[in-house]
Amino acid sequence: MDPAAHLSPDDSNHAFLPAGGELGALIRRFDWSQTTLGPLAEWPSNLKTVTAMLLLSPTPIALLWGERGIMIYNDAYSELAGSRHPHLLGSEVREGWPEVAEFNDNVMKVVLAGGTLSYKDQELVLYRNGRPERAWMNLDYSPVFDDQAQPAGVIALVVETTERVMAERELQGQQVRLQQMFEQAPGLMAMLRGSEHVFEMVNPAYLRVVGERDVIGKPV
Repeated sequence: MDPAAHLSPDDSNHAFLPAGGELGALIRRFDWSQTTLGPLAEWPSNLKTVTAMLLLSPTPIALLWGERGIMIYNDAYSELAGSRHPHLLGSEVREGWPEVAEFNDNVMKVVLAGGTLSYKDQELVLYRNGRPERAWMNLDYSPVFDDQAQPAGVIALVVETTERVMAERELQGQQVRLQQMFEQAPGLMAMLRGSEHVFEMVNPAYLRVVGERDVIGKPV
């Protein structure tokens, strides 16, 4: 569902939404009567409260409301969504992100049963710019309760860690290549660290000279 194609003519019940931000404006204009949430005026108080909260957060947050996981999110999440924004707004999460539908099925099942989920550097393949991209995320999911203290929705905090993970992997790759170079070198080689000259890396030729001593991590 495209927010630009479903505009609500009634702006009289938007007082709970904080001013400012692209998503605040889109949520005001969106015709929510075309979803299972119904018009803004009929939203329950807890849904209004959590929507107002997430719009003010600098952290990417998405709210998945009801069993279908109708999506409401903030400006920070829209940046993470890439070209999927703004069409994600008001969509069902399984349809909005079909490539990770099975993952989100599990999220909805666990959290709507009252549980929580947390993932660190979770690898996903996402279509955010018209092609598959490997991405890594820190993901935290918890339930939002209704007036009867029953789970009514899922709040998702999403922090992308792709840049850091890729940098760490590149560094690890460099270290592996350096280790291979050390091991293949015919001459004696050792790498020392700090003012105490602690052994970080040595090659087989060096170990033979020092009698196969366990020198790694020890100062000269």
